[in-house]
Amino acid sequence: MENTIGILHIRDDSEQNDNIGLLINRALNEQRYSLIEITDKKQIGTLDGLIINLEKSSDYVKAFQWLIDLKEEHSLFIWILSGENDSELTKLYPHLSKNSVIEIIRADQGFETLGIVIKNALNYKNQLLNREKPKKECDSHFLDESKLSLVVHDKIIALTRKEFKIIELLYENLDSVVTYDEINSAIYGTSTGESLEKYRVANFIFHIRNKLKEQTYFEIEIIRTKGYLLTYSKKEPFLSKIQVKKSYNDQVLNRI
Repeated sequence: MENTIGILHIRDDSEQNDNIGLLINRALNEQRYSLIEITDKKQIGTLDGLIINLEKSSDYVKAFQWLIDLKEEHSLFIWILSGENDSELTKLYPHLSKNSVIEIIRADQGFETLGIVIKNALNYKNQLLNREKPKKECDSHFLDESKLSLVVHDKIIALTRKEFKIIELLYENLDSVVTYDEINSAIYGTSTGESLEKYRVANFIFHIRNKLKEQTYFEIEIIRTKGYLLTYSKKEPFLSKIQVKKSYNDQVLNRI
């Protein structure tokens, strides 16, 4: 299993950033780790872990903003490579990690230490995933909760945490209508039935439907005044096992 690790450079010093990237790659020193530079929050959904490179305490404001934005949407291992040891700022990190594990690595501890910490964390994660029931080879689509994604014919569609909760609910109720209230309860825990809630749900569905354009297997239908329906796309030819068997039997009979 290849693990994808992102590196977020808070400062725009391209030469220094390239050097740090090379040192981290050398510390990992294994083909099963892929290191990519993060420039957009949309990339986060594809990651197993994130390294945030901080050089000075003045960089922490931008780092905090990234962590606040990630707080609700993603579950990640996050390693903060800190150039300065500021104990007061360090105390704030646990409050920014609702769904993530944040660990601070001081620059003077060395990149080798960072590499060991990353390997240990991802080995632990992979061990847990290996204990889960393996996906059948014949499955052409499934939800990957560990990466917050929908996989269709090996095409990975990255989702935010709330988008994943919505698609999970629709997926579990395939070909059945899921109401606005049910979706709102799934992502916020409660529902008051107010029109604002319907607007928020509609906004999430809009973004999910755009992402589903990457494949042709599923589509989300709008059921006016009720909710939404996840169904097989009319663009994708779909045959049930019964239909396949009937087709095969017809061919045999035609040969007799």
